[in-house]
Amino acid sequence: MFDLPDEGLSLDELEASMISQALDKTEGNQSRAARLLGLTRDTLLYRIKKYGLRAA
Repeated sequence: MFDLPDEGLSLDELEASMISQALDKTEGNQSRAARLLGLTRDTLLYRIKKYGLRAA
């Protein structure tokens, strides 16, 4: 369960952080990272590009 902080948060920053963590955890394996996040690989690739992230 996640509690929203009183000061709020940035969903874009949270999403980028989760994607980075998934890529780190899977040593850059995008298919496995996508599965961890419940995304298709194509959606993950779109979001990696959207946030300017690089695979581990």
